[in-house]
Amino acid sequence: MKFLLTLLVLIFTWGHASAATYYVRTDGGTKSQCNGLNNAAYPGSGSAQNCAWHHPFDALPPQGDGATPALALHGGDTLMIGPGSYEMGLNAPGAKAYLACNQNWSWDCYMANIPSGTAAAPTRILGSGWDQGCKAPPQLWGSEHSAQVISMLGSSNVVLACLEITDHSPCIEMYMRGSSADACNRTSPPFGPWASRAILAKDSGNVLLQDVNIHGMANRGILAGRLHDWTLNRVELVANGWAGWDGDLTEAAGSSNSGTMLFESVEIAWNGCSETWPDRKIFDCWGQQEGGYGDGLGTATTGGNWVFRNSWFHHNTQDGLDLLYADTTATISVQQSHAEGNAGNQMKLAGSPTVENSVIVGNCSYFSGVGRMTGNNLAGADSSGDICRALGNALVLSIQRGMKALVRYDTIVGEGDCLILAINGDSTSAIAIQNSALIGKPDWIKANQQPQPQSCFFYWDNISASTWPATYAGDLVWQVKDNACPKGTGNICNVDPKLANASLSAFDALPAPSSPLVNAAATSVGTLATDSRNLPRPSYGGYDIGATQYQGACEDRLFRGDFSSSSSGVCQ
Repeated sequence: MKFLLTLLVLIFTWGHASAATYYVRTDGGTKSQCNGLNNAAYPGSGSAQNCAWHHPFDALPPQGDGATPALALHGGDTLMIGPGSYEMGLNAPGAKAYLACNQNWSWDCYMANIPSGTAAAPTRILGSGWDQGCKAPPQLWGSEHSAQVISMLGSSNVVLACLEITDHSPCIEMYMRGSSADACNRTSPPFGPWASRAILAKDSGNVLLQDVNIHGMANRGILAGRLHDWTLNRVELVANGWAGWDGDLTEAAGSSNSGTMLFESVEIAWNGCSETWPDRKIFDCWGQQEGGYGDGLGTATTGGNWVFRNSWFHHNTQDGLDLLYADTTATISVQQSHAEGNAGNQMKLAGSPTVENSVIVGNCSYFSGVGRMTGNNLAGADSSGDICRALGNALVLSIQRGMKALVRYDTIVGEGDCLILAINGDSTSAIAIQNSALIGKPDWIKANQQPQPQSCFFYWDNISASTWPATYAGDLVWQVKDNACPKGTGNICNVDPKLANASLSAFDALPAPSSPLVNAAATSVGTLATDSRNLPRPSYGGYDIGATQYQGACEDRLFRGDFSSSSSGVCQ
């Protein structure tokens, strides 16, 4: 037994000792010049020197049909990439030595699949400074029609951290069905400094993306499906021409995910738009009517335990967060998150959804007159434009038979048909709307009606209003269609919530000291320890209705920065 234990220890130690750390830096050398094992520049002469490589392709060379160059990076190894800019495509240093990097099929010129590590020793691709705040991430930019920058087909137990992934062209792939001068060149080489996707992943699990900034890709930021147990922490998916995260692989095997899919401090914005290079100005926003897409995050049928914390879904040209195709095995939790300015629905959820401590601003007409987006409200509810598509309902919940939804301590405002819309289900379904501030605005789609109606408070589309399986407690409802007032404990109706700013263009959910939201929550149905800003509940005497808790005398002294700023949760 002692011999067996000693052998196991030796095997475990050998497994970790055999994992290598390789270095890439802009002043490194080729694989023949350097061994990659030392974070040092190539000295200028000699071979097999103890110095860094000069490009990520040295670690994971492009494969392509009929050619399989040996991978220098193995499962459990670490690749440390130094600051600077690395072209990831046909014109990368030394790329044309690989069969995959041929001008006639340059879309194959991308890094080989990341080899899987183990749970104890994941394969890691890290920007230098990844553990020191990631102040100067290396930029990996795709070029010459490369299909993606990073490939993760079957890659599990992987960490990607402190990376910027983009391209250097403002073009959108197949933009306006290819008829526009702003569409990427797909017909003849040279194709230009653009790439389709940042990451392609499938059949992949136990993956961490941390401090990864994906922006300006010509097609999708991430195309991924059949995943399990992925974590995204401080990830940005911004201004990708078709979608931010597309979870539909369009394969016969499906795209369903499992395990925990955790999104923490993630920003998904301006997808369905392009950005200029290098100044990154948003332009050429388009939607479904023009042949595009535009979801911030959308999936095909999926399971899994989806958790979104402290995340921001804004100004995407279709829906912000679209998990409408989550199946009945899925759970979805949206916490301390914000959705605003998306052209369709701000959030669409299914499975067993919970939305709490979140601010949802349904200004679905934001893109009216912006870029190339189309849409009108001249045809009322029959309008087929991209603006306020799917009637612009701010929060849509598909509550299947026997499933339950919980909406609590939220602030929801909108100009769509309704603030909250439930679909599907029957009398065995249920929704509880608790301690939420719900504020209607004129229904943008129905501006042709006189008088123009307000957004409705709540509607269940396939169940008679007299039998809706819905309960309400501690809600404040203001300026909604027909001045509707829900029945239940502690509801407040037709009273101004007195927010810091109730306009759609500059909405601020903070209650004024004299707001009827303050200390008015119905605590009998439950409480939360913190609010949307991660500040304490209760404060100033009690629990407030809505996403944002007024902090009393210390409110004026709280640091109020941008979305990326974090709060200690303590009044200073």
